[in-house]
Amino acid sequence: MTEEFNKIIKGEICPYCNCETELVSGEFIYPYIINEQPRPKYLDKKYYVCKLNRNHYVGTYSDNKKSLGRLADTELRKLKHEGHNIFDPLWKNKTHFKSQKEAYNWLSEVMNLPLEFTHFGMFTNEQCINAIKYCNNLISS
Repeated sequence: MTEEFNKIIKGEICPYCNCETELVSGEFIYPYIINEQPRPKYLDKKYYVCKLNRNHYVGTYSDNKKSLGRLADTELRKLKHEGHNIFDPLWKNKTHFKSQKEAYNWLSEVMNLPLEFTHFGMFTNEQCINAIKYCNNLISS
């Protein structure tokens, strides 16, 4: 993979604007929710946000440094959420897979992607749509 691709999936470059990102607080991403009580946990997280368009962002792991994947716009965030909602129960409920590892190995194979890049956080819109389709096909078979 190219250096640019690696920077995109690490949240360092915005794939939409092709510019650098910055690490910001949850209050920057969700400024209208600051006074909500009890305080939502996502306000205490850090996010990588595009320097040109604040609607392009991605959250971080609990270390508040490592991104959860590539920056996403509203549509891609919706697809990622939808993908996790259909994929995760396949292994969490052990209905189709015995473990998360087994589920991701299957998804990697059907999507013809290296395992290290088989994660909803790294997916494009098209990849999310395909993953959702594969999961639906598995459920209905």
